[in-house]
Amino acid sequence: MKKEAEKKKNFWLNFIGIFLIVMGLIRIMQLILFVQPIHILWLCNHIIVLIGISILFRSSFWLTAEFIFLFFGQLVWVVVLLLFFIFGIVLPGNSAYLIYGTLEGLGFLNWVALLVHFLTLPLAFIAILLLNKEEKFAWKGSVLHGLVLVPFILFFGSFYNLNCFYKPCLEVIPNVPLYPLFVFITYFLILVIPLNYLVNWIIRKRNKK
Repeated sequence: MKKEAEKKKNFWLNFIGIFLIVMGLIRIMQLILFVQPIHILWLCNHIIVLIGISILFRSSFWLTAEFIFLFFGQLVWVVVLLLFFIFGIVLPGNSAYLIYGTLEGLGFLNWVALLVHFLTLPLAFIAILLLNKEEKFAWKGSVLHGLVLVPFILFFGSFYNLNCFYKPCLEVIPNVPLYPLFVFITYFLILVIPLNYLVNWIIRKRNKK
């Protein structure tokens, strides 16, 4: 019975990992062929592949690190898209860019973009629950990813505003002095690290049942 359960778990982990990698690679090809390769640097456009690889290698550390790094930025994007699709609302700020930047492409590739944005987080979280391992310091992996990404964002400058690093993409977020430094520090301290603890708490509660 235990062997069957393990076999089933591995099947779903492999399925999710391969699915995410395929979706991510299609999205990257879309950006290269029809948009601009630079947009691969947006978290939502490359983390999906890293999450898929982490799942296939059964690396709960990197899976959790990439999940908590992506979570809040992706969540904002999903809310912006839902408001647009359901109510036709475009939030003040640069949310129009988020919407049309997501949908830019040809035919079924628009659906790939939507799948990437809507499925990455839930599938990654399912994989985290399947691996069922606490990673107390996964946030360090998130910080490392951020530190690797920042030089590329700085190189391409404020015109592209990759990952909303130079200025907020929504007006509800204050554009304070030294915003890039502010957003980097607060994103990890207020959002990423607490989410790391929350994910571990969920796993711990599941294991106590």
